[in-house]
Amino acid sequence: MPAAKRISKEAIIDAAAAVLRTGGFEAINARSVAKALGCSTQPIYLSFRNMEELKSALTQRAIEQHTRRVRESLRAHEGCDSRYSSYGMGFVQFAAQEKQLFRWLYLEDNQPGRHQEDVLEPEIIRTVMDEFGYDEGTARGFHRDMTYYSYGLAILANTGHLALTETELREAFRREFRALAAYYGPPKKLPEFAERENAVHQLFR
Repeated sequence: MPAAKRISKEAIIDAAAAVLRTGGFEAINARSVAKALGCSTQPIYLSFRNMEELKSALTQRAIEQHTRRVRESLRAHEGCDSRYSSYGMGFVQFAAQEKQLFRWLYLEDNQPGRHQEDVLEPEIIRTVMDEFGYDEGTARGFHRDMTYYSYGLAILANTGHLALTETELREAFRREFRALAAYYGPPKKLPEFAERENAVHQLFR
């Protein structure tokens, strides 16, 4: 029997992600991943004990892609918008642009290591506290309610039922922020961009 083709773990995860993107989570199995790699299934089982372990690694890859998308949103809006709204915009953009990875993380019931909570929640709670001066309890309640709204936008974008420009998406988050601020109380401080540019009206007009 010929020696198994040497293929790295990363290449196998890449192939699994490619299968996920094109065929959805139901398409992921040893044969489909091997076909994407152009090899037999043997290299997969040399790197992973079973498909469950590979799928767990794929979950981590999806989390990394999600985190990267949100970081890109933060960089793109740095200095001209609140960090908090940038998180939300990155989440919706990830759902729209990485449809199957979003579904794998947040909508699929039968994959190992399911991660249905916001992967950046602890960081986001700190941001709400730092940017707006809310205490931790209020920040958690505020973000919980904003999450309901964000998920609605993300799922609509993911299923092709929402097509907003970046400006329209930003305004949608600002409207919801104003509604929640009316319930939880106005923030004790404002983001640096609003204070620096006297841009309070951008959040509370």
